[in-house]
Amino acid sequence: MTNKAHYAVVAGELAPGARVTDEQFSKIPDLIRASFQAVNRMVPEERKLRYEIIRMDEFLALSDSPVHSMRSLIMLFSAFRFLSHKELSERLDLRVCQGIGPVEFAQDHLRESDGTAFRKATSGIGKMKRNQRISVITPVKALNEEFALSCSFMDILIHDWSDEQAEAMFLNLTGKNQVEISQLLGISQPAVNRRLKAAHFDTIHKFIDRFEQVIKSGSQS
Repeated sequence: MTNKAHYAVVAGELAPGARVTDEQFSKIPDLIRASFQAVNRMVPEERKLRYEIIRMDEFLALSDSPVHSMRSLIMLFSAFRFLSHKELSERLDLRVCQGIGPVEFAQDHLRESDGTAFRKATSGIGKMKRNQRISVITPVKALNEEFALSCSFMDILIHDWSDEQAEAMFLNLTGKNQVEISQLLGISQPAVNRRLKAAHFDTIHKFIDRFEQVIKSGSQS
């Protein structure tokens, strides 16, 4: 399916339905930026996301490694959820479409770049339903059908996260164990376990593992 010329491009925005004041909305770009920075501080080089905010509540991101892109993307969801709650006391969501494919016209700025992966991402987010949070579009029809189903379940899980569950999920996805998370959050290990279970962390990991498996298999074909 893919080769070294393939990338994961993400088109994202603040999920519709958010009830924020003009003052709160003015803080959205900084919250998106802080969420990307939180992810990139905690992941190895191959999982970092290059990003640009292109409007107040819209952004583009690029991963050089499609196989590793989904873990960082789920971390972005969780970071934005708990950071926006801390800053605005509001439960806000992002929504994204990830396009996988070549980038035939790469430029220094993502907004000036173009190619298959960019077109899949930007056209895909425009076709997402109002309640959708995540979509993946690859060059392979069968994979797109599989991801359409699995992403529909992810929509439900992500939407239901509390800010506390999202923060625990973020740290869990960095590879930290429950004792380490409890120390960072200043709560007990059983409390961490309850938050992760409520966030359905086992299902989240299965989704990420499956994504990585099929993308990696495709890159070797």
